[in-house]
Amino acid sequence: MTDYREDQVTQTLADYFAKRDAARANRVRAFLDSLTDRERALVQDIAVMGYVRGTMHSEGDRIPKSPAILSEVVDACFAFPDLYPAVATIEPCPRFPEGCPNLRAVPPNPPEHDGGVRCGCADDEEA
Repeated sequence: MTDYREDQVTQTLADYFAKRDAARANRVRAFLDSLTDRERALVQDIAVMGYVRGTMHSEGDRIPKSPAILSEVVDACFAFPDLYPAVATIEPCPRFPEGCPNLRAVPPNPPEHDGGVRCGCADDEEA
């Protein structure tokens, strides 16, 4: 990779970089805006937990294949249902919300959501 220095970046090139940055940001925003609230919450929960699990990965260890990573991340989201409510409520009981015997409070987390309740029927027994 070439080691570019500031004095090598012309104004034209700097303008191009700024234009490309803005185009990428617009594409991301358009994608996220196209999602439903539920889809956006799922993407956020999985992305955040994936990032957390990734920062915990020891350097030099083999990185598992995608299905193993996905399983580990979803399992980790289940372990912290208050932090990852979109994933933790993926399997609500058929009586949710009115007839669910295991409602769990979800504290507000502005600006993502205002809190609410989730079904706790699928929680692990030890939780």
